[in-house]
Amino acid sequence: MPAPEADPGCVAVLNAGSSSIKFALYEAGADGALLFHGQVERLGGAARLAASDRTGRTVAERDWPEGALDHRAATAEILALGHGLLAGRRVAAFGHRVVHGGVKFARPTRLDAGVLAELERLVPLAPLHQPHNLAPIEVIAREAPHLPQIACFDTAFHRSQPALAHEFGLPRALTDEGVRRYGFHGLSYDYVVTRLAESEPGLAGQRLVIAHLGNGASLCAVQGGRSVASTMGFTAVDGLMMGTRSGTLDPGVLL
Repeated sequence: MPAPEADPGCVAVLNAGSSSIKFALYEAGADGALLFHGQVERLGGAARLAASDRTGRTVAERDWPEGALDHRAATAEILALGHGLLAGRRVAAFGHRVVHGGVKFARPTRLDAGVLAELERLVPLAPLHQPHNLAPIEVIAREAPHLPQIACFDTAFHRSQPALAHEFGLPRALTDEGVRRYGFHGLSYDYVVTRLAESEPGLAGQRLVIAHLGNGASLCAVQGGRSVASTMGFTAVDGLMMGTRSGTLDPGVLL
């Protein structure tokens, strides 16, 4: 009799925002079936955790008093919950959404001390997002240093843009120092392009304008499945008007 195949384990995915951490557990096999998902919201306030299985059945709920959880403490709670839900099954790897990859990181990247140091240097470019993205990574690296962690970047999809699309009308020295259009919401656009190729392959390779609409909003011009221009620029403030962001302003307004 052939030996039974070894359990490939599960993949845990975390999306740490400014006041929440969304999480999900998937089968590590080819189908990537969802096992559990949930979020801890209102971090810094009266935090609340809720999780469901693949059928939508609630498997965990918990509330904390005002100020009891920050992103690091919430990550520890998520790890403990995941350990219980998986009932002994192993986690093969963690995946993370990271807002800013700068010009260096254009694809999913395995995290190590060197990569983390590079990402820490980008905090001034995304001070409301990057520290929260990195906090769970640091907790997991401390608690489970043997497990691989992979970062996927919101800026990476836009690295395919031509050099001119990245530049402002400023002296080249400022561009060389990092004052350039990075573009954001790239994971959202990448997902739309991937799904469109599956559902409407005849459209996927054409010229498209894709809208990411929510509390944060932007537009992206795509050709042949690759980003060629985005309304977001040096930060995630530029472009369309958003829930708490003015969008593009004429410089004369500030002056």
